[in-house]
Amino acid sequence: MTVRDTPTPRGAVVVGVDGSPSSELAIDWGADEAARRKRPLHLVHVFVQDYPTMTVGVLPALDDLRGMAQAVINDAVARANRLGPDLSVTAAVHTGSAAKFLIDASTRADTVVVGTAGRRGVARALLGSTAGQVAAHSQCPVVVVRQAPPRAVSTERRVIVGVDGAGTCHDAVGYAFAQASSRGATLTVVHGWWLEYAGDVFAVPYTGGEHEELEMSQRALVSEVIAGWGEKYPDVEVRQQIVRAEPVELLTKDSAGADLLVVGSRGRGGFSGLLLGSVSRHVLQLADCPVAVVRTRESE
Repeated sequence: MTVRDTPTPRGAVVVGVDGSPSSELAIDWGADEAARRKRPLHLVHVFVQDYPTMTVGVLPALDDLRGMAQAVINDAVARANRLGPDLSVTAAVHTGSAAKFLIDASTRADTVVVGTAGRRGVARALLGSTAGQVAAHSQCPVVVVRQAPPRAVSTERRVIVGVDGAGTCHDAVGYAFAQASSRGATLTVVHGWWLEYAGDVFAVPYTGGEHEELEMSQRALVSEVIAGWGEKYPDVEVRQQIVRAEPVELLTKDSAGADLLVVGSRGRGGFSGLLLGSVSRHVLQLADCPVAVVRTRESE
């Protein structure tokens, strides 16, 4: 079977595939997303000449590379069709940079989905990886799916969203509400605030009264950020977790078993580290569930 290359359908769930186990998880996630939200599914495979299956020191012929790439995309399409027989599945094979083609596809896509090998693989070279580059520069939400540790059996569906005061989370909150609604999941709105800095010898301890005032202001901030979304999605049960704690630790400590963890990105600048910001970058490294990075378009 030869899959015919097609352009990215508008509004599609686009999945980057490479034949790896993490890629299969990305296909599974993308197929479920497309079926649940009635979106087309578009699979993209990009190969380069130093293909991972080649013999050391021997460059395979281009026709051989195309044959291997075709096998990868054929298997991916077959897997998607098994998962969702009623899905509209298209595919494309390209040569060059996977990140570039996925970022290009994001201008027409509803969501881009990529897989990573696991916590260590992302932590070592996130900014240079396909996942990191796509998450930083995509024009639509990007979901990064990794091989997570086995989770306890639970019937509870959970979506987690991080809220900050820097204006990077408005679109992320809306996306999280929509995801929770479509999944029949609870939504946990997480906000961690932290004022003291380790090693600051000039830091002045805050009194109990000052902490109380600060906590009230943080709760007001969260209420302002989520205002209106509850009315739009009345079926979503919302839980708030507003804690004086380091935000990354707070977001990731209960991520195991969650359906999705959602964070915002700045959507401006030239370097992926600056675009993602410290919290989003570290959440991608440490979370034990799929992570959605949602660009805040208002900052453009």
